Amino acid sequence: MARKKKAEEHENLERWLVSYADFMTLLFATFVVLYALSQINVNEFKKVEESLRKAFSVQSILDGGSGVMSSGQNVLEANSAADSVIDSLMMEFISQKYEQESYEQIKKEIDNMTKAGELNGINAKIDERGLVIVISDKDLLFGSGSAELTPQAKEILEKVGKLIVEKFAMHIIKVEGHTDSMPISGGRYPSNWELSTARASSIVRFLIDRFKIMPNLMAAIGYADTRPAEKGSEAATLAKNRRVEIVVQRNQFKNLDHFQNSYLKMDKVEQQRRRNEQIRIIKEIENQELESLGEDVRNNNLLEDTGTSFLEESKRLEELSTPD
Repeated sequence: MARKKKAEEHENLERWLVSYADFMTLLFATFVVLYALSQINVNEFKKVEESLRKAFSVQSILDGGSGVMSSGQNVLEANSAADSVIDSLMMEFISQKYEQESYEQIKKEIDNMTKAGELNGINAKIDERGLVIVISDKDLLFGSGSAELTPQAKEILEKVGKLIVEKFAMHIIKVEGHTDSMPISGGRYPSNWELSTARASSIVRFLIDRFKIMPNLMAAIGYADTRPAEKGSEAATLAKNRRVEIVVQRNQFKNLDHFQNSYLKMDKVEQQRRRNEQIRIIKEIENQELESLGEDVRNNNLLEDTGTSFLEESKRLEELSTPD
């Protein structure tokens, strides 16, 4: 009797699905982990910040407070404030809420100062780049064809720089120079490219020297006349195009620059020393402003209105400065 022929085994054509399913599972797990690492656990940071606030009496940053600068402690004198300063720097680095609310506070301050006549030709806006402070150069910053800061420019930059440094110690700051479309004839700079870059560099140098900002957090950029604010050849339009823009860059772009890491890698003592120096400068400017206000009050006989702390402080300064 002939043997029965053994049936051929069915070829499994679906075996690839096992490997594919494993691959998709691993890929999904990878993206879940990456997503988890990219998220900030706000609740955990709130707990940490609350502990710091109780320990060092530092106002809430996540709740929109201005951090160290608005707290009642004197960081120059209190040893226990050192850690709070460093943690405040970390909150500046990671908290988008702190960043956005600080942008809005600075913009509001500039708007109020512009309306009061303290800052002319200056406006602030918030866009995808971050906080943008636009200074129109209506002979306020530089002379014609010059990159040398005028005395009035230094006064403006001191007020603007103080507002920035009060809130931000380790944000990237870019200064962009813009000129009008009129070509340069003769002089030190062969074209508007060199002039716009030199003007931006002058402002960067001033901010670094005056406020001790880390140089690798600053950038000077010249755009010449390639990015006009308005199109046209009228005198008023050309004046608007001659401008400088100070951009406090959003931290979402920090990975493009990496230079903030140099601040984080510093020894805590060095971080503290740098921040203390900036706070000292800010207090120095505030004292100058109070003294100036006191002089105005004396000249205009406005001491009858003592409803504001500024006027009260001016009266106190007047009494201190008056010889017995």
